[in-house]
Amino acid sequence: MAKVAVASTDGLSINEHFGKSKEFLIYEVDEAGGYTFLERRERDEESPQNIHELFADVEAVLAAQIGPRAQAELKSQGILSFQVTGDIPKALTAYGKRAKFVRSSFVTADLGVHRGDGSGCGGCPKGCR
Repeated sequence: MAKVAVASTDGLSINEHFGKSKEFLIYEVDEAGGYTFLERRERDEESPQNIHELFADVEAVLAAQIGPRAQAELKSQGILSFQVTGDIPKALTAYGKRAKFVRSSFVTADLGVHRGDGSGCGGCPKGCR
């Protein structure tokens, strides 16, 4: 099971920029693609929370857009981030079914380990992508 934060203005689709989102919908997602809504987490605009506080227990963030600085901050906290738009249920189901692979790729790419399978290893001299 993994917790996933979703940036949405309507609760139906992923349609909000990460930095502009006033709230995030938090879901628990299983490896079969099932999901359960857990809570709404609001950003306090007068006293902004940092990413670590807001997403301390979250594995991934889904947003329509996310800038490189925010992606780097999330990554430094071990949080995956994805730019995706569309239907929340479809995105959560897809993430759940692929989460195991995505997590292992994230960790391996972070370590710069050459896999030789063309899936990328962070600037590999052997030409991985």
